[in-house]
Amino acid sequence: MKIVFISPHPDDECDNAGGTLAKLVKRGNEVYIIYLTDGSMGSPIAEERGRTLAEKRKREALEGLKILGIRNSPFFLDFPDYRLKFHVNEAKNYVSEIFKSLSPDIVFYPSLFEAHPDHKAGGHIAKQAVIGLRISEFTYLNWPPLNWRRVLWKLSHKRILVNIKEFKEVKLKAMMRHESQFRYLDKDYVHRFFETDFERFYVEKLIDKSHLREILDN
Repeated sequence: MKIVFISPHPDDECDNAGGTLAKLVKRGNEVYIIYLTDGSMGSPIAEERGRTLAEKRKREALEGLKILGIRNSPFFLDFPDYRLKFHVNEAKNYVSEIFKSLSPDIVFYPSLFEAHPDHKAGGHIAKQAVIGLRISEFTYLNWPPLNWRRVLWKLSHKRILVNIKEFKEVKLKAMMRHESQFRYLDKDYVHRFFETDFERFYVEKLIDKSHLREILDN
């Protein structure tokens, strides 16, 4: 099968799905990554932001993908970090063309309920791009929604757990290649994404998820 993971920033594929992607590759699937933004704003220190950081994050992403076993060249769309919401239509056109070229069977993309603006925009981009296509869709949630949006999300979605115990070490090694990001992760974040035996994905409750469980080998 062909799998596409839509990543708002270089490193989102690691913390949200590194174990699952490594697992899918080991089972003989083709995995492709689409990076939507350039990651140029990915530092708490203003002086570190900009083109130099973007290029560094691109190199880090390539190194991380090698560790996960992903050999296909990723797609770097290079939209401005933290401003993706202003480029939704243009980005959707790029993603649609990639889908037409690859004809993927599965796509992972950020939840429409994400709190982070780039992740939320990425979800809208992907959701529009899959319209009319026969693709199994999984969403992931990096930054949970707040207030009433959190309630609505829980009411409308079902969770699928993927056992990644065998791939935890590989996932962590891949993320550590993203040195520009890993050094700023707090203990709670590391515990949530890198010390667990499971990765979490979501499907809409109206969708029968039995065949989706088989896809991810649960």
